[in-house]
Amino acid sequence: MTLINENFLLTTTKAKELYQAVKDIPIYDFHCHLSPQEIYEDKNYATITDLWLGHDHYKWRLMRAYGIDEALITGDGDSFEKFKAFIGMLPKAIMNPMYHWCYLELARYFNHYEGVQHSDAGELYKKLNEKLGQPDMSPRSILRKSNVQVICTTDDPCDDLYYHQQLAADKSFDIEVRPTFRPDFYVSLKQETIETAIQKLQTATGSEINSLSDYIGALENRVDYFNKHGAKSADQSFAQVVLTGLSEEAAAAYFTNLKNGKALDNRETRELAGWLLSRLAKSYKKYGWIMQLHLGPLRNNNTLQYEKIGADAGFDSLGNSLNAEELNQLLDYLHQKDCLTNTIIYPHNANDHSMVQAAAGNFTSKDVKVQLGAAWWYNDTKDGMLQHLIDYANISLLSEFAGMLTDSRSLLSYSRHEYFRRILCQLIGSLVEKGEIEDDPVLLEGILKDICFNNAARLFKVENIKEVY
Repeated sequence: MTLINENFLLTTTKAKELYQAVKDIPIYDFHCHLSPQEIYEDKNYATITDLWLGHDHYKWRLMRAYGIDEALITGDGDSFEKFKAFIGMLPKAIMNPMYHWCYLELARYFNHYEGVQHSDAGELYKKLNEKLGQPDMSPRSILRKSNVQVICTTDDPCDDLYYHQQLAADKSFDIEVRPTFRPDFYVSLKQETIETAIQKLQTATGSEINSLSDYIGALENRVDYFNKHGAKSADQSFAQVVLTGLSEEAAAAYFTNLKNGKALDNRETRELAGWLLSRLAKSYKKYGWIMQLHLGPLRNNNTLQYEKIGADAGFDSLGNSLNAEELNQLLDYLHQKDCLTNTIIYPHNANDHSMVQAAAGNFTSKDVKVQLGAAWWYNDTKDGMLQHLIDYANISLLSEFAGMLTDSRSLLSYSRHEYFRRILCQLIGSLVEKGEIEDDPVLLEGILKDICFNNAARLFKVENIKEVY
C-alpha cells in the first residue's frame, strides 16, 4: 500500500466521513510568501530542484542534518546533484513533517505515489521535470489545481505593488492575489537600519523625512497606498513583544538619537517599536485590516552562515516563552487607544499557545476578534497542529478558528491544507467515536467548513469571495 492514499491519516469511520465534507472546498491562504511576479509572469519552472529546493529552508535544515555539503543546498552545485542529494535524504526523514509534505506534493502534483528510494534518481528527475514543463504546471495552473481562491502575499511597505496591480487587472485570472503590509524593518529601528528605512520611505512617498512625525506620516501614507491596492492585512514579526506607553516626546527623542548615529538598547528599541506600531494600528483599524503578529523567533543565529548566505536560510530558532504580562499590556493599550483591530497572534514557541489564547480572550468581543493563529513554523507538524487545535479548543471556541495558512514560498505547499484538514477531521472524528462530541453531521460539517474556509472569508472580507456551505 502506498503512503498517500484515500484514507491517509484517517483511521476512524467518522473521520473519513468528515473529511469527505471538506476535502474539496477552496483554500483561503491569508499568509504566505509567494512571489506575485512569478504568478503574474506564469513561467514554468525549469527543474524540480528550482521548485522544491530554491527557497525552502525547511528542506535545507534537514539536508544539513544529513551531512550534505552546502554546495548542494544553497550553493552553486549542479541541479540534478542537489535533487539527488535531497531524495537520498527524504526516506530517512520519517516523523519529520517534510516526509509527509513531500510525498503529498509528489502525489497531488506529479501523480507519483512510490517511495523515492524505489526509483532511479535520474529517471525520477527526468519524469518530474517533464511534468513541470506541461501547461498545467505553470504557477497559475498549479494555483487553480490547488483550488485556491485567495492569496495574501507578504510585501515591503515601499513595494510599488506593480505585479499585484497587473494581476488585479488581468480578467483571465480569477484568483485574488492581495498584498500584505509587512513593516518589521521600519518598526524595529536600529542604528544600522534607520538610514536605509528613511531613504526607502522618502523614495516611495516622494517626501522628505527629518523627524519622527515625518516618518510615521510616510508609513501611514504607505498604508493608504496598500489599502487602495486591495490589502486586507498587516503582518509584523518581533522576537519579543513590543512595549507600550512611551510618550510621543520620548519617541521623537529616540528617533532623533538613532538618526544621529546613537544606538538604542533593547528596551528602548522595543519601546519605540511599540509607539510606531500603536500609530500604525490606528490606520489598520480605520481600514478594517487584520493585524497579524508573529512573535518569538530568534533569527540569523549562525553569524558566519548569515554573512555568507543571508537571511531566511535555515538558521533561525525557537525563542523563549513570551512575556504574558507584556502581551496583555500591548493589547490593553491598543484597546484603550481605540486602535485594536481584529488580530491574529502566532507564537513561535508552542508553550505559549494557551497563554496567547487566554490573552486574546481578554479583548475579544462582538466588535473585535483577537485569536491564536495557526501552528507556526516549528509547530507546523502533525503533532504540533494536533496539540495546537486542542490548546485552542481548551481556552476558546475552536469553531471560530481562522484556520490554516501555508506561510510558504513554494507553490506546492498548498498540499499542506490537505494535511491540516486530514489532521482536523481525524481529531474531531475520533472524539465523536469516543462519545465526547455529539454525532451531528450537519453541525460538525458546518464547523469544519468554517475552520477550513468560512472564518477566514468572514474575517478578511475580500470582495466577491463567498462562504461555502
